[in-house]
Amino acid sequence: MKTNRKMPLKPLLAIAMSLVLMTATACSKQDASGGNEKDADGKYKDKLKISVAQTTELKDGQMNNEFHKFWMDKFNVEWDYNYIQWDSWAEKLRLWINSGDLPDVASWNYVHGDFMNYVDQGLLYKFPDDWKERWPNIAAAYKLTGLGDKLEELTGGTYILPKPVYYQNKPADPLVNQIGVIALRKDWAKAVGFELKDEYTTSELMKYAELIKEKDPGKLGSKLIPISYNADDALTNIVMANSEHSRVESAFYKGEDGKFHWGPADPETLTGLKLMQKAYKEGLLNPEFYTWKNNESGDNFKVKGVAGITSLGGLASYRQDMDKAMKKNLDVNSDDLVHTAIVVGDDGKYRNLEQPNFWSSLIFSPNISKEKFERIMDLIDYSTSKEGQLLLNMGFEGKDWKYDDAKELVSLLPEGTSLEDKYPARFEGLYVLGDDFSIVNPAIKKEYRDTAVKHFQDKAKLGSEGGKLAEYDWDVQLYDSKAKSQASFEYQNEYANLILQSGDLETNWKKWVQSKQSLVQPALDELNNQKK
Repeated sequence: MKTNRKMPLKPLLAIAMSLVLMTATACSKQDASGGNEKDADGKYKDKLKISVAQTTELKDGQMNNEFHKFWMDKFNVEWDYNYIQWDSWAEKLRLWINSGDLPDVASWNYVHGDFMNYVDQGLLYKFPDDWKERWPNIAAAYKLTGLGDKLEELTGGTYILPKPVYYQNKPADPLVNQIGVIALRKDWAKAVGFELKDEYTTSELMKYAELIKEKDPGKLGSKLIPISYNADDALTNIVMANSEHSRVESAFYKGEDGKFHWGPADPETLTGLKLMQKAYKEGLLNPEFYTWKNNESGDNFKVKGVAGITSLGGLASYRQDMDKAMKKNLDVNSDDLVHTAIVVGDDGKYRNLEQPNFWSSLIFSPNISKEKFERIMDLIDYSTSKEGQLLLNMGFEGKDWKYDDAKELVSLLPEGTSLEDKYPARFEGLYVLGDDFSIVNPAIKKEYRDTAVKHFQDKAKLGSEGGKLAEYDWDVQLYDSKAKSQASFEYQNEYANLILQSGDLETNWKKWVQSKQSLVQPALDELNNQKK
């Protein structure tokens, strides 16, 4: 299994890409010259040099700041930085691991089959049996991922640290994905008499789009885009909203009959496709929506101001970024114009795959010295503590933030700036991802944070009560084979092609389902024949 987090928006990318992806050169493979003894003041006596690779390219002198110096001095380490391009991250790690040149420690996007092979070949460091007692903060966060304990059952030890998305600030139970949230123009909704609510069915959103297309409250004429979705947005907010097993992450699932099925062949997927085709044929979706890349769909809303609806995602930081973009590009206060809501199926149920509480992982070279491993773990354990999390996400108390009289966090940064602006390429989210702190971060407007938490909780409630939140099945997600890999498709493109075809959609869908059976059926047979 390869975990696929939806990452189209800059804050989450900044968090993920600024995670320390520590690596080592050949010289760092040698034992450190000293151990981890401390002096009378509790300082590490010996400096350790550990090379570091990260996906954010550093400029000369960028790390010469107070924040960076604090971490280097506290743990008496020297980093030798190496830059990895985001697009080559997976391949470079694969080459390092298989060639025996894995850095001391690196961040890796987890792939289950590869992981099991690496363990069998001795290509990953095995943690000492007592590591959880020595580094309790890491252990507490590690346990919340679920994946860590599951892999210990399979391998008999610890070889990896899955990174928890949420640690102390989990927004809902069960945990749901941050996708499935849209933004719409509330000033246009008022103008056309459309009710503002916390959740909308797909058909209700299409009705709003029809109204603004007909009445054009923004006086945009041919520039108006009623629903600004790209292909992936349409899959998330139209098809998946009505069929929880229509996405790649949940396509294979165990039904009530105890057998495994392929979700894209379910009648519910056809229901979603019919709605998607209706939106396209009626001109609610842009004629070129399926060609859009990256942020084009969102930019129509927050940069150009020509869209009525766009996919936003559920993190409060996304909403704050939209606010900044609209101030900068449209010179407007987004609070006067933007309403956010979750998208549900036409039966009022929220659909998605239950969110696993991890994304990517930390792995260590099998050749790492004991001294380096312990020093890095000491640093990670501190970064995972309450004090460390405040430092990572807020900066220095009294300088970058403070507590007010009500003991609430208050940011002291100038309005419109972030900690990343002041301390570039910091060790943000070294282990715990930044999603967790975004729930309480005072640098993000409280209204946005409260609304984001409400959306998470509403999705959990509406997804659980009707049984439409697909359970995260470890047996499926951790099953890795050639057959299962071959039956993985880019469904957003497949669905877009289906709704664009001439002729009857249901007939075309049935032919498409049949055309995939030569790849899908072997994977289903394997899943159904797994040893119990």
